Amino acid sequence: MKKYLMFMLAAALFASCSDDEKLPKEDETPGDTNFEEHDGYFVYYGETYKTIKLANGTPWMEKPLRYVPEGYTPSSDPTADSHIWYPYKLIVEDGNTKLTADGAEALTDEASIKKLGYFYDMYIALGSKEVTEENCYEFEGAQGICPEGWHIPTREEFLNLCGLSNAAVGETGNKKNENALFYDASYGGGNMSKYNVAGWNYVLSGVRMQNNFTSAPSYQLSRIYSGNTTEEILAKYANQPALTYIMSSTCYKPIYSTTDPTLLTNIQFFGQMTTFSKTYSEGRVNVSYVSIKSGQQLRCVKDQAIN
Repeated sequence: MKKYLMFMLAAALFASCSDDEKLPKEDETPGDTNFEEHDGYFVYYGETYKTIKLANGTPWMEKPLRYVPEGYTPSSDPTADSHIWYPYKLIVEDGNTKLTADGAEALTDEASIKKLGYFYDMYIALGSKEVTEENCYEFEGAQGICPEGWHIPTREEFLNLCGLSNAAVGETGNKKNENALFYDASYGGGNMSKYNVAGWNYVLSGVRMQNNFTSAPSYQLSRIYSGNTTEEILAKYANQPALTYIMSSTCYKPIYSTTDPTLLTNIQFFGQMTTFSKTYSEGRVNVSYVSIKSGQQLRCVKDQAIN
């Protein structure tokens, strides 16, 4: 009988300890304590971001991400392998008719960062995860450095906005969605002005372009000028780069050397980009290819969105 009572007491103590272990400690709080989500905005690591719900029910960030992960420092030098860079403006002269010798200047002030965000390469955007030829297709829809419940947009989510994407592996020709929210038949793709009317607040931060693993990176210098846009657009986006990439989490494909098919020279993902011309004077938007080494703007989209 004594042995039986001792056994029951030990079992009770074990069960009690096990239950206690399941409870959160005083200094532990479930979820991300650096993220608070509210109606129409969220707070992430002390920064407040407005959110916009589009007509298809999809909630997006209204401005680019400006989060700096611990251990990283943004660089104003586009040739630096820093994984995160400042946005930039173009430096023009002669009445906005040509670029200066320097071409671009990094924007490091607080107001510019709040408006334009930072540039991220895929490594840092995915939470310091290396993208390889073996795993590149596994990141579609990844949260990365987006807040809990949000993720890096997919190619399909961008296609549902602009209506035009370069082909994926196995597809024949470009992919179209003429029912996309901001599709403009006269542009054969998205119209940037339509994004802005809907409150998406398109900003032209440019791109820290690196075409492949060995090419020299630089700020891309395509500009908006009177020959490829309207005076209204020119005034609104003065000195801002014409070509801007916004990151997606969808891989296009690994790229190999034409002379050595075993040598990996690049991995490209899809990204949403802008183009200006006489035909696309308000800015055409489509989904194209961009290297994982390039620094791009990042806008997070809410999980389980209605596409």
